Amino acid sequence: MIAIDYRTIPVEELILNEGETARRLHTARDFEMAEIDECLSELKKVVSCKLAAVRCDVSYLEKDGLDCGFGEFKSATLKKNLQGCKEVFVFAVTLGHGVDRLLTQLSLVSPAKYFITDALASSMAEAAADKADELVKGNVLCRPRFSPGFGDLSLEVQPKILTLLNAQRLLGITTNKSFLMSPGKSVTAIMGIKNE
Repeated sequence: MIAIDYRTIPVEELILNEGETARRLHTARDFEMAEIDECLSELKKVVSCKLAAVRCDVSYLEKDGLDCGFGEFKSATLKKNLQGCKEVFVFAVTLGHGVDRLLTQLSLVSPAKYFITDALASSMAEAAADKADELVKGNVLCRPRFSPGFGDLSLEVQPKILTLLNAQRLLGITTNKSFLMSPGKSVTAIMGIKNE
């Protein structure tokens, strides 16, 4: 395992995908609305985006078993995604607790602003994962990132990934009994490194 890479990502570097954002807002791609701009401006004020990543060896075990540096688990879909890879990047990125606090506040005072801000924050979390992907791999060729909850990769691996990354201390990320993360706008992922 290579030492943990930890950094802050400036909010200005989180570029929202227009199609993704429109889909989450249930609107047209070329949407324009003063309330959306206002919500985005308020959201950006509370974002504290942080990333932690590590590079690990990957071991392939019997019956769809894998070990990516944080213990043995099963996932046929991830095993297929990593086919031929000897190492992986494992990372977590979060928008921070300020976003959760803002959403809680809006849920009490304005359902419309809550809906818009939640959609924008989800799109921004995806943008943060894209930026993390770019920063982590640099010039290294990688397979597409793969997150718990996708395919047959259970959310149960989430706490193990966070422990590997020391994410509670570095990023403030924890999980509940259902393996959902807090802050809510956080992403963990595994990315196979293609053999050079």
